[in-house]
Amino acid sequence: MDIAFPAVNLKGVLPQLVVTSFAVAGLLVDAFYRSTRMVFAISLLGLVLALLLFLSNWGKDGVYEGALLAVDNYTVFFNILFLLIAVATMLLSLHYIDLTGVDSGKYYPLILFATLGMMLLVSSMDLLLMFLSIELLSVSMYILVGSQRERWVSNEAAMKYLLMGAFASAFLLFGISLVFGATGSTSFIKIESALGGLAGGGPFLIHIGIAMMLVGLGFKIAMVPFHMWAPDVYDGAPTPITGFLSTGSKIAVFALILRLLMNPFSVPYSQWVVAFWVFAVLSMTLGNVAALLQRNVKRMLAYSSIAHAGYILIAVVAMDGRAMEAALLYMTVYAIMGLTAFGCIALLAKGEEERFSIEDYTGLAYNYPLQAVVLSVCLLSLAGIPLTAGFIGKFYLFSAAVKSGFIGLAVIGVLNSAISLYYYLGLMLRMYAMPTVAVEGMGHPLVGKLAVALLGILILVLGIYPSPLLGVIKEAVAALPAI
Repeated sequence: MDIAFPAVNLKGVLPQLVVTSFAVAGLLVDAFYRSTRMVFAISLLGLVLALLLFLSNWGKDGVYEGALLAVDNYTVFFNILFLLIAVATMLLSLHYIDLTGVDSGKYYPLILFATLGMMLLVSSMDLLLMFLSIELLSVSMYILVGSQRERWVSNEAAMKYLLMGAFASAFLLFGISLVFGATGSTSFIKIESALGGLAGGGPFLIHIGIAMMLVGLGFKIAMVPFHMWAPDVYDGAPTPITGFLSTGSKIAVFALILRLLMNPFSVPYSQWVVAFWVFAVLSMTLGNVAALLQRNVKRMLAYSSIAHAGYILIAVVAMDGRAMEAALLYMTVYAIMGLTAFGCIALLAKGEEERFSIEDYTGLAYNYPLQAVVLSVCLLSLAGIPLTAGFIGKFYLFSAAVKSGFIGLAVIGVLNSAISLYYYLGLMLRMYAMPTVAVEGMGHPLVGKLAVALLGILILVLGIYPSPLLGVIKEAVAALPAI
């Protein structure tokens, strides 16, 4: 008797399979050869191959594996961004892990597994696959945060992140179960179909489910009031992983939220606009005000990342075509700025000692001119100064809010940007002040210097000529359902 097997199209998931295969290969090499450099080379090769495969998928929309995964320009755009973030993180980590006692054998494969979680998350078309993707991403990040096993601060950060992440996952899973109970499906397409003809945004159970899911997802993006973990975790994690966590992980969940609010929750979303408005204002304001009080640079940037989550939430409130384009632009720009900032901090490590205190940056430009210049450009961009990528990103966000009628929200965003000038420019000016104590300089690997220099140049290029990136973003947004 002939058995008919369903046809499976693996082309759309081939990049994910490549990342998985090379991550496993890296673990095997570490187990049998104990060669960190070989593990690094294998992991980097896997990311590059996956990147090339995704570039070949541009413009080829489709849904694969029984509507579990979407392969369209929106997902391809973010997957390329995640892979580039992972590559940059690995390059910035190459010298750092040798100095600071990181468990290097599992470090690079775990970056690949976390990247795989981001890739699957943004491609998910089913709530269960979404949950599994978030857990793959989260578990990988828990281990990476605690990979400096000799530092109690790193162990404490990993434990806090794990325990609070477990609570967030429980809320998320409970919300998924309520949505399933109300619609009878976990498929995005079927949920949207079930809610399409309902008045008032759907049954009350759906709104309870969305609220529960929002707790879990809000934790992942460090949105107020679910932000409590961020300063301690950012401070305790290895510095390149802090950059990876604040950019890749946050952007992946934001990309998912944007898809959820258009499909399958486009109908009930109208009842949540006010809530997202409040979350945006609280995140921007608390993040910037708390950053003013910090004397630790990593904690200052942690609160800054909370504020930037609030800026991105402005686009979630506006939720039209222009706002979507502004969101994708700002997430891309923020990824570059976050990697640059934490990359510069990582390059300043001296042995197992790292420069986290603001006082350590006094007169830094006299011994580390490249890092000081690049970090200055990054800080100006984070503050939204013209001729930088950060200014372009904020301009598009605030103008999208104004065009959608949320003028007050745009004004609050501008005022918060003004507040952030104090601590961004304060750190920058400190780097060029005459040091009261001689700051010892030391050489750094060429790879790390080139990585931060290219990121700094990219910030300036996008601030002057963002048109090519905007064209790609328009194509990515066009792949989504009409808003």
